[in-house]
Amino acid sequence: MALSDSIAQILLPKGKGTKGGKGFTPTYNPRDVKVAVPGYQQHLDDLLTSRIANDSRTLLNTLINHDPDVSSAVHSYLTIAGSADLVIAAYDQDGNIDVDATKTARRILENLTTTNDYTVGFSDKPILSTLLDDLRYMILLRGMNAAELVLDKSYVPTEFRLIDPVSLEWREAKPGVFSPIQKPSGSNTEIDLNIPTFFTSKFHQNPTSIYTFSTFVSAINTITARATVINELYKIMRIVGYPRMDVSILQDVIERNAPPNIKDNPTEMRNWVSRELTSIQSTIAGLSARDAFVHSDAVKAEIINDKNPSAGLQIERVIDILDNQNQAALKVMPAVVGKSSNGQVASTEARLFALGADALNRSIAALFSKTLTFAVRLAGSESRVAARFRPVELRPVLELEPQLTMRASRLRNELSLGTITDEEYHLEMFGRLPRAGAPVLSGTGFMNPADASVSVNAEDVSPNDDPLGRGLTAPGSESAKSNEVDQGG
Repeated sequence: MALSDSIAQILLPKGKGTKGGKGFTPTYNPRDVKVAVPGYQQHLDDLLTSRIANDSRTLLNTLINHDPDVSSAVHSYLTIAGSADLVIAAYDQDGNIDVDATKTARRILENLTTTNDYTVGFSDKPILSTLLDDLRYMILLRGMNAAELVLDKSYVPTEFRLIDPVSLEWREAKPGVFSPIQKPSGSNTEIDLNIPTFFTSKFHQNPTSIYTFSTFVSAINTITARATVINELYKIMRIVGYPRMDVSILQDVIERNAPPNIKDNPTEMRNWVSRELTSIQSTIAGLSARDAFVHSDAVKAEIINDKNPSAGLQIERVIDILDNQNQAALKVMPAVVGKSSNGQVASTEARLFALGADALNRSIAALFSKTLTFAVRLAGSESRVAARFRPVELRPVLELEPQLTMRASRLRNELSLGTITDEEYHLEMFGRLPRAGAPVLSGTGFMNPADASVSVNAEDVSPNDDPLGRGLTAPGSESAKSNEVDQGG
């Protein structure tokens, strides 16, 4: 066997597919699958109390739901990265586009994201955009995507099953050779996922460990510190931020109005004064801001900081903090929308954020490349599938129209010269293969039809005989007939 043949040899799994798959989804509980999962309690979680008891993966799963900053970051990543279109193409061993394998890959992906069997009742098969959002969400939360391609007994892909990487345990039997084991929550069983239909992809992970973490782990400590500061600000604002009543009790007046039988008894006098203080305190405590406080001359009431209630607190700073919190909770990122104090910095930050979204999409595309390559090879092809996303663009479509027009013109020129194929042109322009019956234009010179019928012999042209270069004009062309060429004759 030749070296090139051995390198390109493809070995497929034997036997029949595992109907129903092996891995468990993140929401499946094998102990009780009929009881509804409790939810809607995220707002009751307190990071300050759960930070010690839980690990970073559990904390982030909570913070994504109720922390405004983390929620804003996830929302922005999903929105910006989700604006890029997915492009799928298959390439043979020589690097040329395989039209048949590309069509097969697209049909497989269509089958995985479209409900075709309506006899089983409710179907929660996600559409492509929902599946991509789930994958992006999982990789932001866990730093890794894990999925199983579920096959039926005839090796036809029927489901793209997402698996929570938290439930995976990796075992390294040989250097660099890892085998995954799934330990689902609520089950004591171990599921061997050392199968060819299980695939993973990572996003900006430390190569010294097989276990992955979210890129947001570093925010946990700062979020805790911020929550502590905000809670203290709320307390301070309630104490010194509003006008409050200061009530002074004139003890000598109370003692003068004591009953005669207790004036000479110090113990009874102390009890009398204490009862009067308690009575006055209970009266004041029951007042609201709009109630009038009627009292005797034994009580002196004043308003603390009545002329400038905010003097005891820098209320502007508190408002700024609350505005920033609201802005984060409303899913608005100042740098991305160009609201930074420095316009150049805002543009730089927006560009870096777009590149981060592109990197996130590349991790998703890598998972689809592995999965669909396996699927088309099960269908009999030897080609490989390459999935990719178009680059993220933050500018509006109408603003991009001149650049898109120039790009289309350049690609048409390359197509006319034959440097790219019709399939490559359509994938770059439209993200799909040419329609059936479309004319083949690669290398036909359709961009310059007049120049294709005439030619110039460069050896017959001399710069000494023709200093103006008129000899470079092809005989019979429109330029040779113009007055500008003939006026020197």
